[in-house]
Amino acid sequence: MKRTGLIIGLILLVFAVAGCVSTINLNDDPYYRGKAAYRKGDYQNAIKDFNIDIKTNHRMKPLVYKELGDAYFKNGNYSDAITAYKQYIGDTYTNPNRKDMVKFHDENPYWRGIAAVKIRQSCQALKNFGDAVPFMEQLIAKDPNNSYYFRELGYMYNMVGQYDKAMAATKRAIEMHSPDSLSYNILGYAYGKKKQYEEAFKAFRKSIEINPQNHAVCSDYGQFLEEKRDYAEATEQYKKAVSLQPNNRAYLSRLSSAYYRQGKYDEALGATNKAISSMSLVGIGFQIYIVEDYPVVYSVFESGPAEKAGIRKGDTILKIDGKSTKGWKSEEIVLNVRGQEGTPIVLTIEKGDSKESVEKTVTRERIFTAGASTGIGYRSIILRQMGKQEEVLKDAKQAYSLNSSDRWAQLALGAAYLDQGRYDEAVKLLSQVKESTTSRILEAMVYARKGDFKKALDIYSAIPEKEMSPKNVPLWSDRTALLKALKPFIASKMESADTMKAQGKYREALSELGDALKIADARTSEEICRSIYRIMSMDPRLSELPEGARKYALRGDVMTEQGKFEDAVKEYRKAVQNAPYIAKLYFNTAMIYGELKQYPQAIRNMKSYLNLAPEAPNARAAKDQVYKWEFAMEKKN
Repeated sequence: MKRTGLIIGLILLVFAVAGCVSTINLNDDPYYRGKAAYRKGDYQNAIKDFNIDIKTNHRMKPLVYKELGDAYFKNGNYSDAITAYKQYIGDTYTNPNRKDMVKFHDENPYWRGIAAVKIRQSCQALKNFGDAVPFMEQLIAKDPNNSYYFRELGYMYNMVGQYDKAMAATKRAIEMHSPDSLSYNILGYAYGKKKQYEEAFKAFRKSIEINPQNHAVCSDYGQFLEEKRDYAEATEQYKKAVSLQPNNRAYLSRLSSAYYRQGKYDEALGATNKAISSMSLVGIGFQIYIVEDYPVVYSVFESGPAEKAGIRKGDTILKIDGKSTKGWKSEEIVLNVRGQEGTPIVLTIEKGDSKESVEKTVTRERIFTAGASTGIGYRSIILRQMGKQEEVLKDAKQAYSLNSSDRWAQLALGAAYLDQGRYDEAVKLLSQVKESTTSRILEAMVYARKGDFKKALDIYSAIPEKEMSPKNVPLWSDRTALLKALKPFIASKMESADTMKAQGKYREALSELGDALKIADARTSEEICRSIYRIMSMDPRLSELPEGARKYALRGDVMTEQGKFEDAVKEYRKAVQNAPYIAKLYFNTAMIYGELKQYPQAIRNMKSYLNLAPEAPNARAAKDQVYKWEFAMEKKN
């Protein structure tokens, strides 16, 4: 009986203890309140409660720092998120309760690795990796066996342009954890930025093999294929990226670019239209916030329906289609304001300045955000190649009105003004678009049409030779149009050269022919080269380098000896611009391009050399070198 009574007593004690546990109110615990708020998407209250918990709970503090970092990240407070994640990772190494923390997985390298990923993503959102790189290096010093640290450090090195270090860090991550799609993507990107394309493509293919759903690697792969001017294959990769993320504007824009450069304008237009449509909405064009239970206009879109109806910042929306808006949430207001394009909506407005109540009937329109400026500007450029001039100007003006600082809007409107003969306006816009070969060609076209051939020649001659390729169909078309516009200049230079030659002014004649050679097409170039060769044959001293060209050629020689071929070719290009009639400059330029494996430019310069010096002692070797480069191009294709 005593034993039975003892058992019954223990059972009652267990139930009593269980009952006590079940009566604890989790709402009194700030950590669990924060977790509940986070699950609801109420990140501000989650942040508040997690911060309260951190001040009182010491044993679990690392775990709460991670939760706090997640809440900050979701709320867009990226700097605070970085601070919280750093604290979380640091505490998992230093907290005195580390043995207990193993039970909560805080000691697991995976969770620290995930926090490192979040730090990288936060830095990416802030566009600042300056502090994150040394922090990640410090973590690796503490924990050299965490593959996540090496992978994220590789990503960060890519973002700060340290590609060799990116490759080393990512290869280490792959050694530690090989089946990782993201690591191979990071490695491929680093190789691509170093222009080691074959290694880059191999890494990208491995990344896709591991995870065929990785849309980012398809996009990165496409970008480097496009950089290599393999536009057809780039298109295929972009199509894969778009199929995995159909509404991704960046992927649609890149797909459009690849189509455009192949001259597939209809396909380019289709992809661009999809990208633009994702940056528009049907509404009346204002933003609101809630003040004392009523929506108040915070801002009004320029030239939108609301502005046309006289609605201004500070106006209170009392009713929408006769229904009071008192107590409405923002979502309800948006739901009632948006609707079918072309349909009316009646707003009862209390004017902010006079408190007067008035009714406004506003027609819903499709509203484009400022971000749509790029897509609409690009569409204008596509339409220009398709010859649809009225639509070209309309899109160009709309893009510029949305964002006058957008380079595609500036380029589109500049091109439209060029075609209209509004040259001063065109050149003002085109000159603002930096690092754009298309803009430079169109700018040169403006000056050519104005008759300022020297200015046109200076602009065109400054374009790097590698930027010009017949594979880029629209760019080559613009170049062809420019050369056609410059034909009167070429004719005048050749006529002047004949006059100088007749007067025995051979150097002056060579200078005139050199200017013509800079912008001549292939057929005219051969004719000019023959004239230069005949003049050179009259006096061997004419083949001596002028001082201006000599300086750049010697600098090019130094760069070549140091193996800095990119710099060397830049110097030799300057030498050619100073003395375009000197044959050996083309030979040296061709050989440097060959070292860079830029075979089209190498072949073009070697052919110029042979045209200028057909009887040179090394002419046979030069022709053979052209054959070798052509074969190398065939193998690569």
